[in-house]
Order: sequence, then structure tokens, then C-alpha cells
Amino acid sequence: MLKGKGRPGMEQTITALKIFKILLHDGQLEREREPELFMKYMEPAVQDVLNGFEEELECRIMSINNTIYLLPDHDNDILGFRNKDMREWLGSNARLTDVYLAWYITLFVFHQFYGGKNKNPKQREFIRIAGLIEELDARMEAMVEEPEAAIEQEQMVSMNFLKAAENWLGRRNYEDKRMTTTKYGFVLRVCRLLEQEKLIRLIDEGREIRTTKKLDDLMIYHYLNDSRVNEINSVFRGGSS
Repeated sequence: MLKGKGRPGMEQTITALKIFKILLHDGQLEREREPELFMKYMEPAVQDVLNGFEEELECRIMSINNTIYLLPDHDNDILGFRNKDMREWLGSNARLTDVYLAWYITLFVFHQFYGGKNKNPKQREFIRIAGLIEELDARMEAMVEEPEAAIEQEQMVSMNFLKAAENWLGRRNYEDKRMTTTKYGFVLRVCRLLEQEKLIRLIDEGREIRTTKKLDDLMIYHYLNDSRVNEINSVFRGGSS
């Protein structure tokens, strides 16, 4: 393509770099805060440069509800969050079973918010951590009692659910926000990571979880469709409903 008809020039390249820098730092670029850059993002020449970044860095850049998001591919070793990163987040003594448990809790939190079956899968506005722990207790106990069902679910998501369940049930059952050896402390630690990634908000001194616009946008308009909702629901079909 000729310059002026879509081929990126120096100005468009610099604009794309400015956009990508914000996305790397914040994970998102909001129209309200950066109106000029948001409008320039729509230019084909700027998008050509960003498309090159997507291919080279194994990520996706997309606009949803007046916000541009940066989403690493699932197996991205540069921008993605790996088991090693989760282990470091949980603490120096964290084991692989702790990582399995952390991913399970993350998936379960998302399921609790977005497990609906209508056009809008979001089914609640907040979750109390105490109630979340009760649900996890019931499901983990059911998993240990019916290992065959757990093994079937493990194959769907490549995660050792039984190890996660045993890990959970071996933790102390009282509210202590400082220690990840307690159920409450471990859940809160996982939620702090989701909060850092701007996916949830913790309120009432860490007792209640609410979603952010970012999580709503990504789950409702990108990640979830009917088949994905059914897949997530099938993972959690055991235990109490």
C-alpha cells in the first residue's frame, strides 16, 4: 500500500507505540482518559502497526465499550501469567498444588459471577468471601467423595482438581487475612492478584468482591458465548448448586 492510503508512516508508528506503552503499563486505554489516542487507534495505519505487535508478541488488542484492552495469548511467555508467576505471587513456600488451588478459585469466582444462561451471563453484582468459602468447602468435599467426576473434569482444563481439593480441605478454617495457610487468607491472596490486574474490586475491608468494567467487558463481550458458559458450568456441576 502507498503511504497516505493505509501504510503506516512515522507519525502512525509513534502513535501506535504510545498506545502500546499505555497498554503494557495499565492493560487498558480508556477513551475518557485518552480521547485523542483512542480516536487515533481507529486509523487503519495505526492498527497496521498494532497488528504487527500482536503477531510478534502473541497478544490481542481490542476495543470494547470505549476501552482498548491488551490480552496476552494463553501460552504467551512474555506478557502472560504462568504457573511460575502464580507460585511467586503466593509466596516462597508455595507448592504446585497451591497453584492448582489458586487457578481453581480464580475460575470459580468467574463462574459465580458469570454462570448465567441468558444473553447476559452475569448473574450477581457481588460475592461475600465468607459465602465463597462455604461454596468451596461443599465442592471440595464433594470432589474428594466422588473422585471419578473430578478426574473427568480435570481432563477438560488440564488441572489437578483432586490435589487442589485436598490442599483446600487441609487449611485452617477461620478468618485470618494475613496467613495463606487459612482458607480465608488464601482466597484473599488470590483476590488481591485479580484486583491488581483490575479484574475485581475488594471492598468492606476485603470481605466482599465486586467486578470491574474490565472484567465485565472481557467476559460478556469477548470470552463468553453459549458454548463457553456451558463448558464452565459443566466444570462446576458437582457439589452444591
